[in-house]
Amino acid sequence: MAEENKTVKEQEAQKSGSVNISNDVVSIVASLAAGSVKGVSGMVSSMSGGIAELLGKKNMSKGVKVSVSDKDVTLNLSIIVEYGAKIPDVAWEIQEKVKSEVEAMTGLNVVAVNVSVEGVNVPKNDADKIPAKPVKSETDSEPAAQIKETAEEAVEIIAEKAEEKVEELISKAKDAADKAEDIAEDIVDDAAEEARDVVMEITEPEDRAEEPEAE
Repeated sequence: MAEENKTVKEQEAQKSGSVNISNDVVSIVASLAAGSVKGVSGMVSSMSGGIAELLGKKNMSKGVKVSVSDKDVTLNLSIIVEYGAKIPDVAWEIQEKVKSEVEAMTGLNVVAVNVSVEGVNVPKNDADKIPAKPVKSETDSEPAAQIKETAEEAVEIIAEKAEEKVEELISKAKDAADKAEDIAEDIVDDAAEEARDVVMEITEPEDRAEEPEAE
């Protein structure tokens, strides 16, 4: 009964139109399935000189090559495994999971999942013990240029901060000078007023003495 229903659905789909699935879609599904397997460090794409480029999460599908013939699909995956993982077990689990996910989501028939292990992700503590195939990371490309750019940005930020600090100090110095000038003027005015008062006190008795007495 189930087979009859499936045949009816296929016939209905054929009457409604065709469905084309892009190879990119298949690559994305396969890469996500492979990346979820324990022991897989990442996907890689082959580069010139035999060096593998470690792909970021957004570009993992570039590590999958898809070959489609009618409804049959063959997948070739290039991966980096974690140090300590059992490579045959990891590869087998990748094959099973990728085949299952791709067939479930696309309806295509996966005839083969070929897994190529391009390197081993070695922990820093064991880097001097276990040789690994060189892997070039997208984030580590041209490190010298990145360091130079970061240093230049840091210098610009420091210069801006220093300039702001100098301007702030100059502004404070001007305010202090203005206040000092005001205080000095007040002191001079007070001193002049006191001097006038003293002079007045000294000269007043003499002025009175010179005035004629009233008859």
